[in-house]
Amino acid sequence: MGQGERLGAAPSEPADPVPRLREWTRGVLRDRFRGCLLWGAVGDALGRAVEGWDPEHIQKRFGADGVRDYVSRPGRGEGPRGTITDDTQLTMEVARSLLAHGGRLAVADLVRRLIAWLPVGRGRGVTTTTAVLALQRGTPWWRISHVVDSAGNGAAMRVAPVGLVHALDEEPGALVQDAILSALPTHTHPVGVAGAVAIAAGVAWCARRAGSATPFDQTDFLRFVDSAIAGLEPEPTAERKPGGRALRLRERIAELPRLLTEPDPRTVFAYTWNGAFALESVPAALYCFLRSPDDPRAVILTAVNAGHDADSVASMAGNLAGAWCGAERLARECPSWWAELEYREELIQLADGLLDHAWRMGSDPGRPQPWGSSGIP
Repeated sequence: MGQGERLGAAPSEPADPVPRLREWTRGVLRDRFRGCLLWGAVGDALGRAVEGWDPEHIQKRFGADGVRDYVSRPGRGEGPRGTITDDTQLTMEVARSLLAHGGRLAVADLVRRLIAWLPVGRGRGVTTTTAVLALQRGTPWWRISHVVDSAGNGAAMRVAPVGLVHALDEEPGALVQDAILSALPTHTHPVGVAGAVAIAAGVAWCARRAGSATPFDQTDFLRFVDSAIAGLEPEPTAERKPGGRALRLRERIAELPRLLTEPDPRTVFAYTWNGAFALESVPAALYCFLRSPDDPRAVILTAVNAGHDADSVASMAGNLAGAWCGAERLARECPSWWAELEYREELIQLADGLLDHAWRMGSDPGRPQPWGSSGIP
């Protein structure tokens, strides 16, 4: 027995720490991928009960603190307390499509899944329903703009799996391409498409950086989201609120640092609005996340209790917060949200499958480096 190999001697450290680092990184990423889908579904389930309500109505019904737990809602959307809606249903369909095609978006497959989903869709949006019915009648997906040209958030609310599966890519070009393709079968207006790309880019940034053990960098996050949607909006789009103006989603997102200095979220939502229009709900979701990125529970409740398109805003904000903070915190800090969430185990399986593909496609998945400061070419 040579020196250093005596019985009871401490084992020597491996000369190459990369295998250990890779194992640790994969474990962190698994938690973040699961967190993205699970926190998004939680936001959907919590917001389901108050979708379409204004904040005053929510407070009148649930008290000054508003919604704090799942609520059984009679009538449309009836089901167990943690029941999800079309936001999570369609997110799962996007994930399944990606997994069936090696982690890339195959539009024809997604179209088939959208048509199969339609009869069981919960709380279906008008635009998505109109588009899918046209697809069912044989309209090619690349001609859907002749049927409906929507700037709604239906593409943004389902796009999180695209952000996850591309989170470890060497370059972010495929992320943007697949996010665009995921939108086009139902949403072709530049704002509807840009909204989907913005959420996918935010999810990818969060999942990629979460394993780095560095604090959240708001400036870098917004810079990356901005670079992802640059050039997608040829013209400004008119706001729908009374007295609104024409602007690009990119401009509204650029206002977020200023809006985050406002002490009262109600002031911010009165300015951005938070309906189903992507020009409203995507910035609202980003705001909810950026207001408290390290506190996913607060992110979700801010979105839910702002009312209006509460389930979709909370779902998108939850996707972002979960990609940054992970699933373990959901189980530990919000046990009832975890225990009663519909499709929890299937969402976990989908997240793990997306990680398998992301890990395979990543150039150095054990040590993902930040994408270049120049963003997306």
